[in-house]
Amino acid sequence: MRRRPFIFFLTILSFVLWATPGFSGDTSPVLSLQECIKIGLKQNLELHAVRLSIEKARYMAKAAYADFFPKLHVQATYRWLENPVSIDIPQITIHTPVGPLVSPPTNVAKAARNSGVMTTSLIQPLFTGGALTETHHLAKLQEKSNEDTYENRKQALIEAIKDSYYNLLKVQKIRLLMIEFVKQLTNHLHVAKAFLDENIIPLNDYLQAKVTLSNARLNLIKAENSLKIAQSALNLLLNRNINLPVRAEITFHLHPLSRPLSYYQSIALSFRPDLKAAITRVQQTRSMIRLTKSRYYPHVAMSINYRDLSDESLENDSASILVTANWSIFEWNKRKWEVNEKKAKLEQAILMESQLKQLILQEVKTAYLNVCESFKRIQTIRDAVKQAEENLRINNVRYSEQVATSTDVIDAQTLLLRTQVNLTVAKIDYLSALAGLERAVGKPIAEDMM
Repeated sequence: MRRRPFIFFLTILSFVLWATPGFSGDTSPVLSLQECIKIGLKQNLELHAVRLSIEKARYMAKAAYADFFPKLHVQATYRWLENPVSIDIPQITIHTPVGPLVSPPTNVAKAARNSGVMTTSLIQPLFTGGALTETHHLAKLQEKSNEDTYENRKQALIEAIKDSYYNLLKVQKIRLLMIEFVKQLTNHLHVAKAFLDENIIPLNDYLQAKVTLSNARLNLIKAENSLKIAQSALNLLLNRNINLPVRAEITFHLHPLSRPLSYYQSIALSFRPDLKAAITRVQQTRSMIRLTKSRYYPHVAMSINYRDLSDESLENDSASILVTANWSIFEWNKRKWEVNEKKAKLEQAILMESQLKQLILQEVKTAYLNVCESFKRIQTIRDAVKQAEENLRINNVRYSEQVATSTDVIDAQTLLLRTQVNLTVAKIDYLSALAGLERAVGKPIAEDMM
């Protein structure tokens, strides 16, 4: 037993070495969450396609607005006749008291061999029953609807990036814990080997420590593979090469919510893009009803025309002003049924809007409760980690005094690892729950937290 002080010192040194943060060996570039979101919003192809739909709707609105202004039309025709119509008048002689009057033979043309007509028209709509106004209004509403769709897809992408980023962060943290766990078991194996050499412990205690270390190394390999998979998943969302290495920032701050549930529900009703899109659909349907009703009225337009004829034409140039009215009087109630169909669609849109509001309130409530639950779970597990650390310290001391077995130490080490993993998962779950609440609310909530 003369070597007991040396063995005790070796045990304490091993515990200190385990408690000292080690080098993870990962030199991948670190990207912050905001950097990932910025890259994703810039490079995501699906989001870019939705952004182009906004431009398309904007051009359609401009095209609809152009219908309010007069349009200039030019029409030109040319005609060539092989045998133009003509009348030959023979010579005519009229005898009078003063002498004969002779009319020489002549040819009268009834059609020109070469003739051309160019008509220039300026057409201005005067009255369309509101059709032009509603068409332009519908185009503007479609642009707004596409903007709401873009914002909805944007928030969904941001939430997906956050979830993938937090998953990468979780895998990184678990990998670091596994590295420390392997170091801890390695140090314990060295102590067990020293005890075995001194015939203090039986061989099976040493073998148990060795097998446990082998299993821990296998789990570390799984953690390494999980890290690579998480990196690929994040790169895929960012439209980067999936094989590029990337690391998440390890440090993050957790703050509880400082606002009541009613606050988040109220701002959700103001900021949710899908609710805005539902409101826009109601407005679009109302505008479609007015557009359909415009067919009850005549469509009146004025045109100013000028006809420029070729030199060989038998007619003269002319100018005219025309006012035309188009009015469909009877269509077997077709317009009535079309209006009724749009009214039914309006009622449907209003009901869907009301239903969506209820679903949003429920979604915000669920997300809010998940955030509160996740934060409370963190507090509980933190206490468990402190207790597990103290339990491991006591078992290390007891093992150095040989009043505890190697199994006791390994169980304490495993218990500490399990609680640390649970704490990491709880923290990531809290961050994911916050991302879900932001998605449910429709805006960032960082400024609403202490």
